[in-house]
Amino acid sequence: MAESENNQRLHLYPRERLQTVAVVASMVGGAQGFFSGVKMSSLRYLTENAHRLPRTVGGWYFYHKKKNYIMLLAGFKNAATLAVKYSLGVSAFLGLEAGLDYARNSTDFFNTTVVGAVFSYAYGSLKHMTRVQKWNYVKKGSLLALCYGLAQDAMIYSRGGHVWYTKYAASTNNLQL
Repeated sequence: MAESENNQRLHLYPRERLQTVAVVASMVGGAQGFFSGVKMSSLRYLTENAHRLPRTVGGWYFYHKKKNYIMLLAGFKNAATLAVKYSLGVSAFLGLEAGLDYARNSTDFFNTTVVGAVFSYAYGSLKHMTRVQKWNYVKKGSLLALCYGLAQDAMIYSRGGHVWYTKYAASTNNLQL
């Protein structure tokens, strides 16, 4: 295993990491979108047709047949939408993180925290949140990104990779009081 491989986030080079995480995020988004789309369309169909429920066995057959068709159609439509949203969002996050790693020539938690703050601010602005809501969102997003970055650094360090601040932490253990 090459030395530079030990220093990569999630043990993957940036291009491989972006491709892998984009596929995984789209699968998660697709599954979540499908099930939420099916559930919402089922309830919507019941609401729209509650005033004219079938009275015969054949009527119930066609009621459920059409309901299942509408549920599947809405589920697949919502699955495609959420799969694209999740994939683009996660890819943009990790792409900007890899760009900061390259620009700073350092792979550490700081880049992840900055990207988390930028993305949470952008999301808050996109959703037209109030200033207080937006800054609370930025604080929470930055904290989650900090935890994610520290977890990545811990993984890099456990593989024998280089994390710049660990040499300072290791040297402070030898101090005598």
